[in-house]
Amino acid sequence: MNKFKKMLLSILMLIFAGSLPLYAAEQNADPLKILMITGGGPWHDYDTQKDQIKEGLLERLSNIEITTDYEGRDTISVESTNFHFSRHLQDDWAAEFDVVIYNHCNLGVKDEAYVKGIIAEHVKHQVPAVMLHCPIHLYQYAEGDAPDAWWDFTGAVSYVHERENHPNTSPYTIEVLEPLHPIMKNYPRSWRTPAGELYLIIDLHKDVIPLSHAYSVETDSYTETAWTHEYEGVRVFTSSLGHHNASMGSDVNLNLVASGVLWAAGKLEEDGSPAPGYEGERGLGWISLLGDSLNGWIESGGVVDWTAASWSGRQGKPKLIWPTMDNATAGESFRLDGDTLVVEGGQRNLFYDGVIAGGSFKNFEFKVDVYTHPGSASGIYFHTHYEEDGTPEYGYEAQINASRAGESKTGSLVGAREVKTAAHADNEWFSYYIKIDGKKITVKVNGETVNEFTEPADVEGPASLRRGTIGLESVGSDSRVYFRNPMIRLLAD
Repeated sequence: MNKFKKMLLSILMLIFAGSLPLYAAEQNADPLKILMITGGGPWHDYDTQKDQIKEGLLERLSNIEITTDYEGRDTISVESTNFHFSRHLQDDWAAEFDVVIYNHCNLGVKDEAYVKGIIAEHVKHQVPAVMLHCPIHLYQYAEGDAPDAWWDFTGAVSYVHERENHPNTSPYTIEVLEPLHPIMKNYPRSWRTPAGELYLIIDLHKDVIPLSHAYSVETDSYTETAWTHEYEGVRVFTSSLGHHNASMGSDVNLNLVASGVLWAAGKLEEDGSPAPGYEGERGLGWISLLGDSLNGWIESGGVVDWTAASWSGRQGKPKLIWPTMDNATAGESFRLDGDTLVVEGGQRNLFYDGVIAGGSFKNFEFKVDVYTHPGSASGIYFHTHYEEDGTPEYGYEAQINASRAGESKTGSLVGAREVKTAAHADNEWFSYYIKIDGKKITVKVNGETVNEFTEPADVEGPASLRRGTIGLESVGSDSRVYFRNPMIRLLAD
C-alpha cells in the first residue's frame, strides 16, 4: 500500500472513529413509547389539547412513539364522568410503555379498586407518570382510601382552585424555585400565563421537590405549580397548568411538558438537554416572542403620550394602562403582515416588555429570520432598556446591513467589534443568531460565526453586559426590513 493510500485510510479511520459514538447513540437509542390518557368532563377542550401535546412533543423530541387514548367525549356533568378508561381495565396495560401522560378528567369515578389498580400497574412495571392539570384533582370522590392513594401517587393533596370569575380567572405569574433542576433549565425565571385557573395545593408530600410556584390573590399566599417525586420507585412529574388551551399550547408549557416527560423516563441530561437520540428539530427551551399581534412590545419615538390621562391616571382616571401593544398588529414603524414583522417608517425602536421573564434577560440565545431590501438596515439591541427617543443607552446593538452606506455591516457589535463584510445579500432571508454567555457574545449568520467578543472585565456604565430586554430598530423611512420567528432560549444566569 503506497503512502497516499495509507494516509487516506488513516484519515477515514479517524473521521469514522470520531463520529461513531454519536452515530451509535442515535442508532441504539430505543424509541420512547409514550401513552397519553386524555378526555372526560365538559370543563376542558381535550380534543384540542391532545393534539397540542402530541404535536408539541414531536416538534421538540425525536425517536418517540405516542399512543393516544381519548375517551369520555360526551361527558357533560360530574355524574357522567364516572367512567373507566378502557386501557385501565386490561391486564398489564402499562407493560408496553415507557411513560404515561395523564391529561384527563373522569372526576366522578367511585370505584376504589379501579383507582388503586392504575397505581399498582405503574408500580408493577415501574412506568413513570406525567400529570397535567386535572389529574391533581381526580378521584377525590372515590370510595375507601382511594383519594389518599392517588394523592400519594401525584405527590400533593389538591381539590380546589381559585374561584373568582371562574372559569375566566386572572392570569398568574409562575416563578421558578429550582432553576438548576434539569426540567427547569428550559423554563424562564418567571412567566405570566395567558389564562388563569390556579390550582391550590393543600399539602405537598415530604419527598416532593417543588420546582415552581405562583401567588394566589384569593388566598394571599403562594402555591406550588410544578414538582417531582418518586412513588415506590416510580418517577412522577406534575404540573398544575393547563385548564385553557392558550396555556396548554404555549411554547413555555410545551417545553415544560417535554422536559418533564424526558425526566420521568430518565432521558433528560443534567444540563436540561435530551439524552442522545431524542432531541428534535426545534429542541427544548425555545420560546417565541411574537404571536399574531404585537402583544408585549412597546414602540418608542413619540408613539405613546405618557402624560395622557389613560397612562398617568390624571383627570380622575386612577387606573394605569401600560402602553404595550396589546392586540395591536401595527404601530408607526412596525407592523405585522401575517407572520412577518415589517419595519419601515420613522426612526423608532420596538422593545420587548412581555410575559417571558418580564423582558429581563441575562444569558440567552436569540434567533430570528431577517430579510433586507437594498439600502436598508436595522439592528437588534440586547441587555437594553426602553427609551423613548434615540439610540438606547443601555446594552449592545448587533447590526443588520448588507448594502446601506455609512453603516456597520451585519454581525457588527456597534462600537465594540465591527464586521467589514456582510455574510448575506439583500433580497434574501437569512438566519441571525446572538448568544450571551457571561461576558462573551457570539453572533452567527446562517449558522456561521461572524463575530465573537468578550467584554473586558473593567467595562463600566450602561453600555455593558448586565441584564435587559430585546429591541428592534427602525432606521428611517428609506429602509425596509422584515423579521420572522424571533425566539429566545434562556440560559442559566
